[in-house]
Amino acid sequence: MAHSVEGHLQLKIAEYDQRIRILVYAYEAMRREQLALLARTLPPAGLVLDLGGGTGALAAAVAERFPGVRVQIWDTDPAMLAFARERCAPHGDRVQLVQKSFTEPLPACDAVVACIALHHVKDMAVKGGIYRNIFTALRSGGLFANADTLMDSRPGLRTHYFEVWSQFQQTHGFTDAEARRHFATWAEEDCYTPLAVEMKLLSEAGFTEPDCFWREEHQGVFGAIK
Repeated sequence: MAHSVEGHLQLKIAEYDQRIRILVYAYEAMRREQLALLARTLPPAGLVLDLGGGTGALAAAVAERFPGVRVQIWDTDPAMLAFARERCAPHGDRVQLVQKSFTEPLPACDAVVACIALHHVKDMAVKGGIYRNIFTALRSGGLFANADTLMDSRPGLRTHYFEVWSQFQQTHGFTDAEARRHFATWAEEDCYTPLAVEMKLLSEAGFTEPDCFWREEHQGVFGAIK
């Protein structure tokens, strides 16, 4: 499953970290929640897989917060992985780069995280397979924490969420029309799955208590503990 963030968001890779914070609602809040969940569940010398890890921002945050853990960044975009390699260099061999699709089988690990990456999977059968691979890879007590957009299928709430998202982007200098163009362009590759569907897929993958750990409007951190 090849995907280029530079092409998708029309950004230069070096601009990504700054721009993502003005395009994606509650980005920083999702990051804080993922790190807090890891702090409650991750063993001191655990292995964390970062699926679709992009520029390495999440992996670097994990490596910095938990100095005994190892992190693998799984991504198919070589340009993004090159950026991640430079960013994560201070952490040495504790951060490894894996140029593979996150649809492939995963190694045994203590946690799996992703941030605004898995919404690129439009086929729910494929996403269900990803969740099964995550369940299989996680050791007992392991955490899956996915930060992503949860867009409701009901028209009224869906309209509300896109309005909130547009207003957020307008606070950063975009017009409503520009925000709506962003949404239309991203829809060519993105699939914002309702939370109920995500919970069903996680249950079918083997997780007995899938959960939404945190949510604000259309953004959430959800997953499960094995």
